[in-house]
Amino acid sequence: MNHALWIGSYAKKEEPGIYEVLVDTEAETLTVKSRFSGVENPSFLAEADGYLYAASESMDGKGALLRIESDNLVLKGTADSGEMAPCHIWAEDTYAWTANYGGSVTKYERKGETLEKTAFSKHEGKNGPNEKRQDAPHVHSVNPFPDGRHLLVCDLGTDTLAVYDKHTLEIVKKVSAAPGSGPRMSLFHPKQPIVYVMNELDSTVSVYKVGEGGTITHLDTLAGLPAGYSGEHTGADLQLSPDQQFLYATIRGWDGLAVFDTDPNGSLSTPRHVKLDGKTPRSFYALTNKPFLVIAFQDSNELCLYKTEQNGLPVFTGQRVSITAPVCVIKKGEN
Repeated sequence: MNHALWIGSYAKKEEPGIYEVLVDTEAETLTVKSRFSGVENPSFLAEADGYLYAASESMDGKGALLRIESDNLVLKGTADSGEMAPCHIWAEDTYAWTANYGGSVTKYERKGETLEKTAFSKHEGKNGPNEKRQDAPHVHSVNPFPDGRHLLVCDLGTDTLAVYDKHTLEIVKKVSAAPGSGPRMSLFHPKQPIVYVMNELDSTVSVYKVGEGGTITHLDTLAGLPAGYSGEHTGADLQLSPDQQFLYATIRGWDGLAVFDTDPNGSLSTPRHVKLDGKTPRSFYALTNKPFLVIAFQDSNELCLYKTEQNGLPVFTGQRVSITAPVCVIKKGEN
């Protein structure tokens, strides 16, 4: 059975930057079905209501709107983000939001087949202790709360988790993370009032309890790296297995995967570790009904297919396809 994925990457506007890739779970193969150009550095993607949205991660950052056709993507337009380097995007219905690495969040609205910026929020705050990476606010991701009313925004530069009103784009709460941790990506548990946060700068994973009105409370933080590792490292992304028994975290530099066992209440064990078969693992996707992970390796320019065993550990199938600087993997047809 084939599963279709969208892949976002770093590419010049005239070069292929968005890919449609098929995963055949019976044959255990990866195939690039289509390549699309027209958007500069479409590093992160989101799908909603028959359209694909891309964060155009450039100095003059933009959100891009593409209509999904049967065998094609048609670029309908872009809207200025108001900030440099949109690096993450989320969309629902006719709306989209980007996290801008320059230190802000932008809200867009699709009106017909045009995209308009409708709200903007600039972050301020004390910089973190990492002088090289935390010289200013650096917003890295925006994800929806299960309540449908709030967004969780990770600010790597100020070690802050900001809770937004989704509609007004006003900050309603702030939670401080550990100094120098660099919150990067968040992932809400689908069944428990828990949200996990990948901290980029110290490669840890934090666990927070989700309460009413967008409240989050820190419960635990666990190291993602193997004991004794002393080389360069930066945490990248998080995914749960379909049965929520395992939480996976990619870590660059070390170029491996931390595999946390999860309790029914969402708490995590000390991780096991798997060294991966590519360089600089970024975003990845766990197929919802088959035991496979598809991982994007930015610096070895490839997408690789892993099969997970019953113990949750992934094994490389040997299947890889060449894609220039892939950084995002999402499921086609999944809002």
